[in-house]
Amino acid sequence: MSDLTQQYTLFAHPAKHSLSPQIHNEGFRVNRLDAVYFVIDTEAAGSEIAAEIRTRPLAGCNLSLPLKETLIPELDEISPTAQLIGAVNTVKNIAGRLIGTNTDGEGLIADIQANNVNLSGKRILLLGGGACARAILVALAARQPLEVTVIQRANRPHFQQVQTLITILQSASEPLVSNLTCVDWSWLASAELESYDLVINATSLGFGAHHAQAPLSIEQLRRFQPTTQIWDVIYEPRETHFLQASRELGLTTHNGLGMLLQQAARSFDFWTGHKLPLAVIEKTLK
Repeated sequence: MSDLTQQYTLFAHPAKHSLSPQIHNEGFRVNRLDAVYFVIDTEAAGSEIAAEIRTRPLAGCNLSLPLKETLIPELDEISPTAQLIGAVNTVKNIAGRLIGTNTDGEGLIADIQANNVNLSGKRILLLGGGACARAILVALAARQPLEVTVIQRANRPHFQQVQTLITILQSASEPLVSNLTCVDWSWLASAELESYDLVINATSLGFGAHHAQAPLSIEQLRRFQPTTQIWDVIYEPRETHFLQASRELGLTTHNGLGMLLQQAARSFDFWTGHKLPLAVIEKTLK
């Protein structure tokens, strides 16, 4: 690495599980860019992270929670989509000017489409109301599904955030999808789960300290049709308890690796204007 090498990082805690360095460094190598990507394990405040980006300096970075939300006040510019979501996962630094965007939602949509699923007219169950879930909701709404039901604990701030987001999406001059709702987890007891085509877990259940947990019970999973497809945004482990239970019931399952690669590709393009060699990278990670 020289003084001219462009530096990129992931600010996260924990960070050791991340595949992002492997993904982006391969992208730099294939595109012959003098750049390097590494992780910084940190619990620093947004103001400290902004100072770090400018003084190191970093050419760009990715963010995990809570920085996806807490860095926003420190940014000079934010994309309209990220503003709507209330979270950024990607930042680029142009001579000290920090510009944020969000590639999470479009990353998942790209993975879903790569698996030959047409979202138009589908009924979708989205588990969770955090930053990742809101990014997915915005991206889903643009694909004209028949219905999206978001499940989030009603006593948490994210519940109101999702409801506000739904109001904005439905008040557009040409509403993209009218049947957007946010309900509490208690709704599951009487829900007609057999009507849903796609289930997306955007909670942290199944990852890290919550690795032994799953968002839905075996009994609830049994209520879906055999044709229902199950997505989990988690990629470590490759098969969460949620995906394992779904697979054992005969449901088609997908982990978060495809989403990771697709959102990384969009971050890479945002920073460099180049394309990630997704097919090559995907083979090395699976």
